[in-house]
Amino acid sequence: MSGTFGLRALQHFSSAIMDQVLLSGTNFLVGLLLIRFTSDQDYGLYILVQSALMLVSSMHNTWLMGPLSILAPSLTAEERWLTIGSIKLVQRRWLARIMPLLLVIPAAGYLLGGLNSSLAAVVATGIIAAWMALRREFLRIVLLMYSRPHTLLRVDTVYAVCLLAGVAAAIFIGKQVVIGTTAALIVAAWTCALAAHRTLDADPGWREEAAVPIWAEIRRLGFWALLGSTIWWFLGQGYSYLLAGRLDLTAVANVNVARLLVMPMFVLTIGVGSLLAPSAATWYAELGIRALTRRLLLFLLIVGLLDIVYFSIVWIFRDWLLATALHKHIEDRDRLLILWAIVAMIALCRDVLQCALAAMGKYKTLAWQVGVSTAVALLVMWFGINWWNAAAVVIGQIVGEVINLGGIIRLLRSEYRRPPLRATTTEQNKTAT
Repeated sequence: MSGTFGLRALQHFSSAIMDQVLLSGTNFLVGLLLIRFTSDQDYGLYILVQSALMLVSSMHNTWLMGPLSILAPSLTAEERWLTIGSIKLVQRRWLARIMPLLLVIPAAGYLLGGLNSSLAAVVATGIIAAWMALRREFLRIVLLMYSRPHTLLRVDTVYAVCLLAGVAAAIFIGKQVVIGTTAALIVAAWTCALAAHRTLDADPGWREEAAVPIWAEIRRLGFWALLGSTIWWFLGQGYSYLLAGRLDLTAVANVNVARLLVMPMFVLTIGVGSLLAPSAATWYAELGIRALTRRLLLFLLIVGLLDIVYFSIVWIFRDWLLATALHKHIEDRDRLLILWAIVAMIALCRDVLQCALAAMGKYKTLAWQVGVSTAVALLVMWFGINWWNAAAVVIGQIVGEVINLGGIIRLLRSEYRRPPLRATTTEQNKTAT
């Protein structure tokens, strides 16, 4: 049994790593192209758009897909697929209603003189990009729930090719690059979603019905997950808006150029988290918290070693990467790189370990922890700018992440030390043997 698990986990993990290398490389190339061939203002504006898209995707995944991943293992195979098809129908209907209404905002802003034509167009394309991103995210997570990482890798390859081609075309045209890049995000997400949808339509075949039997439970768990993810966005992404308000778009660009160099560490963490999140709920239901924790720690060790190797390479070649590859000079370069690497390592520990708490439905407790840590982090960022300039936003993130991680470890130790209420199936088999 353990050998079968090891082989299956290795196959899924390898595909997830390849998928995240693909996405990380794509994001890196997009950032590199924009840094080299556009102004700091254009790149900073793109970062603001990208941060907003991450907020929308995070809210969607934590409110809807996270609870679904936890509740789905308790359903029969038939009920699970019917529920997913029903949620897909509900999502499509709500997006079709909400997104056109949101497009009124940039139109009104332009007509009332609050936005110029370029900025209004950026906001409008950003709203449409969010629409397509949510469709893509839903289908990607369904593929992960059904343990089809190889298919996910293929559809994400379609996404990467379309995005890079679109960004290159936007830069080549040379006008309204941010609008063109956002339009490339729309086309890439739509194409990826279409490929994933057709794959799932062929096997096992979509079945859409209006009723969702576990909808009440999804809302109950999703409320606290949504609250926590929204607060977390202010810690993990809101710093760009704080920099834009307190300093300027150049400061936004400088901080994010340093972050771009360690971005593969973040993307790898996100990818492993997206793989572990649906799996953790199943492992917890089948094996209990102790076995789940051991498996999570194994993943943490493997990814942590990969992150250390990657950052060592970046540190050795940092002069060449910035001067030759990016053609960019940023102030306080070395400190920013080290600070971002620390954030990435803490984020890895946080994302992996909190999978266990999420599997137990501890969303309310996690939301309170994130709220406290984010409040402290934002205070450090706001006042720290006076002393540390732009680096204050990264220092604030470290403070917030350490507080949050400490709370996660405390909760996990408390759950781990509790005597199991019942022996798991695996433990019973071992005893019988």
